[in-house]
Amino acid sequence: MVVVSPSFSVPAEGILMQLPSVNLIVNNDVDLGTATLYITEHNVVWGGGVGRQGGPSPTVTLMYPNISLHAIQRDPGPGLILVINHELSLPEMTQQGAGDAPVDDDDEYDADEEPMTKLRFVPQNDNDLEAMFMAMNQGQSLHPDPADEIDEDEEDPYMDGEEFDEGEDEFEDAEESNMSAEDAAARLRQMRLENVNGTHERVNDEAEDADIAE
Repeated sequence: MVVVSPSFSVPAEGILMQLPSVNLIVNNDVDLGTATLYITEHNVVWGGGVGRQGGPSPTVTLMYPNISLHAIQRDPGPGLILVINHELSLPEMTQQGAGDAPVDDDDEYDADEEPMTKLRFVPQNDNDLEAMFMAMNQGQSLHPDPADEIDEDEEDPYMDGEEFDEGEDEFEDAEESNMSAEDAAARLRQMRLENVNGTHERVNDEAEDADIAE
């Protein structure tokens, strides 16, 4: 969720970094003014400052699930870049003649893709960029993307290790029967013992054959 509000209140808790006098530029060409940037455990808030036209700056609140990328940018100017999967629309953007969507020169650009907006937060001191980036890392880590949480057991829950390659039938027998857990465990131990004995017998047979051949 992305919230733009004319009112501002300081985040009450979970502040990872608070930095005053941070300039916010949208899509590289729309200057929203200077305000305080709050990177918290729950969201990212920019507000409580002065807008480009001299009045109060708008308050922009970003929730971590809407932030698809964050990075430090050096060119064309230093700043902390946040890319959000939301098309930000503000009166200031229309007044500055930048309401049109940015042009993407990539041949693979798809007009049906989810709308995106690039926000560049520019601190007064470039040395603060690294701390801003680290605070974003910490906040983002508290809100992992559910799509990245893949259950490794989903594809093949019974083949998580080489032991099931040799004892797959044992596992299936125990699962399909109605025996108790104790009986199943005893049965598995017996089958493993039989398999081991069978292996030893095969090895002895092969050794005898080798002696005869010699």
